[in-house]
This record gives sequence, C-alpha cells and structure tokens, in this order.
Amino acid sequence: MEKVAAPGLLLGVLATLLLVSPASAQLRRTGTLPAKRPTTVISREYQAERDERDGILAPGFLRLPRLIEMSFRFAPGFSSNTAVGAGDYRLFQENGVGVRMSVGPTLDYFFFKDRYAFSSGLWYTIKRSSFVIPASFGQDVFRPGQSPGESVYNLQYLQIPLTVKMYANEIGPSLRGYIQCGGLVDIKLAEKALNQTNNPLYKEAIAGGTYRRQYGFGDVGVLLGAGVQYKINNTNALNMGLSYQRGLVNVFRNNALESRSNTVALEMGFKF
Repeated sequence: MEKVAAPGLLLGVLATLLLVSPASAQLRRTGTLPAKRPTTVISREYQAERDERDGILAPGFLRLPRLIEMSFRFAPGFSSNTAVGAGDYRLFQENGVGVRMSVGPTLDYFFFKDRYAFSSGLWYTIKRSSFVIPASFGQDVFRPGQSPGESVYNLQYLQIPLTVKMYANEIGPSLRGYIQCGGLVDIKLAEKALNQTNNPLYKEAIAGGTYRRQYGFGDVGVLLGAGVQYKINNTNALNMGLSYQRGLVNVFRNNALESRSNTVALEMGFKF
C-alpha cells in the first residue's frame, strides 16, 4: 500500500508545481500579481457602425431614432403639354413651355437603415396647358387672313407622390446623393383660362351660356428625380435636385384631342 501511494503523491506534487510556477515567475519579475484584463463593453450602435465601415453585413439592422422625416418642398418648373388632335382639333399644335410652381410638405418613411425611404406628400401644383389653335376653330364661316389663336390654361392639382428614395453614401462632408422614382396621383382642383377675351377654347366653353369644363378630373404620372442632401445638424438638412414628371393620362375632356403633361422642375427642400 505504501509503495503504491508514494508514486501517486509524487505525481500530484509535480503537477501542483507546474501550475503554480508561471504565476510565481510573473510575481518575481514584477512584484505584483498579473492584473486581470478589463472587459471592453461595445455598444450595439458602435458595433453596427464598425461593421458597416468594414463591409460586414450585420444579421439585423438598427433602426433610425426617427423613422419618419418631414420636409417642405418648393419646386419651380418648366411645364408643357403634347397635342394630337382629330376632327375639329386636328390642326391643334403644341405651344411651347411656361414656368409654373409646386409647393407642399413631403414625408419620408425609412424602411431600411438610412438608405431607402418611401416618400409621399401633398403638393399644390400648377401645370400649364396651351395650344396654338387655327383661326377656323369654333367659326361657321372661315375668314381668310386670320392669324391662329392661342389658348392657355392653368390647371391646379393636388399631387400625391408614391415614390421610393434611395440614398447613397456620403460624397463629401455632410453631403450625400439620392435618386427618386415612382408614381404620382393628381387630383384637379381647378382650371383657369388666361386671356379669356382671346382664348378660343374658353369662348367655346361658354358658348352655351354656362361654362363647360375642358379638362378631366385628374391625372396619373411618373416621377423621376435625383439630387443631393446637405446635412446641417442631426435634425435639419437642405435638399436640392432636378425632377421630371410625365403624365400618362389624356387630360383633355374631349377625346378628339389627346394631350399629356410634362414638367421639369428644380427641387428645393428643407428637412425639419
């Protein structure tokens, strides 16, 4: 029994010495016990930013503190329309462009980080609809030598954009670009004839004694845009860009004349 226990005791002593010796050597060199390395606490926000900077896609994304952002938009633009007529309207022609404006609030709902947002709003927009009209229009007897007439209408709409905005990484200090695409729903509020005395369409509209509307109740179109956003602080920013609107519906009430709207606008906005 004693011969068997002695080797086992010896092995236990050797194992203890091997475990204790590194710590003892450290104590002899420094005179102190090795300090325990502090545990670094990394916040989820910092980890997400570092992963994004290093190109690592996190398993889940952190939502912005504000998912919804509001801004006010002011957009002067060049408004024009097409003209393709038949019958009494076959000689109608397009009549250039005019400057009109659009104002109203915009709402952006971010559904993926700060990169992608569903963008909508309520915009009060005026569009120009104008035609060069032959002198024979609306007359029973043609009188040679008469110059063509001109009809200009202001069409006032309440626009509801249904678009997506896609933001890029910063292209400069506090500056990043974006593109916007989607659809527009236009609800007509009013139609107003300019220069009513010499406006052939307006004179035809009141020929029966009461005014008959010349344009439909609304429009549906597409919106394409691009611009930049300059960040002022954590809340406010300035937006500036260009947009193109193309109407998809014939806005003229009489189907003998087909007319669709076009608008190129300078977009300016303030995010608050």
